[in-house]
Amino acid sequence: MIRLEDGFILYHASYMEVVNIDLSKCSPGLDFGKGFYLTSSFNQAYSYVAGAVKKAIRLRRVPTDFSLKNGVINVYQYHNNLSFDVHYFDEANIEWLHFIAANRNDELFPGLLEQFATTDVVAGKVANDNTARTLNAYMDGIFGIPGDQQADDMAIQTLLPNRLQDQFCFRTKEAINALEFVRSERYGDIHPSD
Repeated sequence: MIRLEDGFILYHASYMEVVNIDLSKCSPGLDFGKGFYLTSSFNQAYSYVAGAVKKAIRLRRVPTDFSLKNGVINVYQYHNNLSFDVHYFDEANIEWLHFIAANRNDELFPGLLEQFATTDVVAGKVANDNTARTLNAYMDGIFGIPGDQQADDMAIQTLLPNRLQDQFCFRTKEAINALEFVRSERYGDIHPSD
């Protein structure tokens, strides 16, 4: 897992330019809880723009004829703050699985939500669309009772072959203040080979 370092560049896919980050507008129930999500991978951010635009249309934040080409990749530079509480999930393991399950269903593993309640930044692998089915099956008890060794092992084994990219969830105002907006790039102006 990549560690945050001073000067590190991070990307955020959106339907709009986000110069000033407002945590109150962030959705709960995501992998690492409510927060502002970024990645170190430009290509991953590029692939997420379409989903961000579709969600904005569904939530009526933009007109129904809003064009994907007007979606945006926001670019930020991270400025190190050693007083942060940062937790890195170095791999897609049982702790990672339980934490994502708890954030998606707060009745599962509530102790983990409490343990990480004051964590400023959580970083780890993305539970993307390719892994969503496995996570949903796990939370629905298809593999057995979530938290049981057999269910956990089966879910992790199913997830491991996926090439999971990284994500950084900035969860507090102090963490957000460590991000400097650099620029935004319009989706329609980016050539996939860039």
